[in-house]
Amino acid sequence: MVKEDTRSKRQAIIEAARNIFAMKGYEDTTIAEIAEEAGVAVGTVYLYFRNKREIYTSVSLDQMVAIAAVMEDPRIVTLPFEQVPRAIIEAVFRICHQNNRLMSLFKVDIQSEEELQQHKAAGELMTNTIDNFLRQSIAQGQLMPFDTEMYAKILFGLVDSALYNCFCVEGGEGEQLYRERTIEIIERLFFGPSIREGTKDNIRKGEGAAVSKG
Repeated sequence: MVKEDTRSKRQAIIEAARNIFAMKGYEDTTIAEIAEEAGVAVGTVYLYFRNKREIYTSVSLDQMVAIAAVMEDPRIVTLPFEQVPRAIIEAVFRICHQNNRLMSLFKVDIQSEEELQQHKAAGELMTNTIDNFLRQSIAQGQLMPFDTEMYAKILFGLVDSALYNCFCVEGGEGEQLYRERTIEIIERLFFGPSIREGTKDNIRKGEGAAVSKG
């Protein structure tokens, strides 16, 4: 019961900080404002976090945990495999879209070894979740065996880069294009056709159109 209360208070502080950071930015937000939003005393905040920077890091990591949870959502993983890449990417982009005003804060540089290790652990959580999903897909006969660990690292890098550029760098501009191109790349990876084959088809269509016009 005590653990549950501790977890709920800590999560309330993280969620309050997420809201205040999104409205005011990191620099202009105070611990007192976070405490008031969370409905706790300022001293209570310091029971869970040493400073505002540590709260920020937890907000950032909490976002990654929410994204990782998409890979375990029964509504998604039980879909026919051909539908899973689009369902996952759309859900991930939806989470980031909902927190668009907050995403730019995640450009803040890692400032300590402790933060580096925390982000490394979050990245490993993401890649392990993808790896487990791919292994299950192989076990169910939906995919042929392959190096799931390396594919998981590459897929995480691809999606993480797309999200960072779309929301952190460009502020959500071109979101639809980033989303659809990310889906396209992943679907080509698993289902084909390759970009080269697609290019050949486009060339043939272009030649056909030219002949028709002639």
